[in-house]
Amino acid sequence: MLNDVLLPMFDDEYYPDILVAEIQQLIEKFSKKVSKVNSDAEIYQIANDIVSEINEMKPQFEDLDSSLDDAAADYIAEAMMMVVQEEGFLDIEMEELVSNREW
Repeated sequence: MLNDVLLPMFDDEYYPDILVAEIQQLIEKFSKKVSKVNSDAEIYQIANDIVSEINEMKPQFEDLDSSLDDAAADYIAEAMMMVVQEEGFLDIEMEELVSNREW
């Protein structure tokens, strides 16, 4: 599942593959951590940390004439939601999951 979650970003030349691959690694890191938690609060904290790491990538995207635009935000948020839902956390709110995003 995780191999395909950001496929639309990989397919779009606007997003640099090397940076999308880094985001995919962060989603995989998120998945591994989520698989070990027992509460929504823990998931939101882990998500906050991952989103902060993605926030730090914003200048790298800009350096390559790209950005973490609304479409990218949707793809990333949906990928994170897929992770939590696959782990059985069905009450997680997508907007709260990525509430600290700066993109």
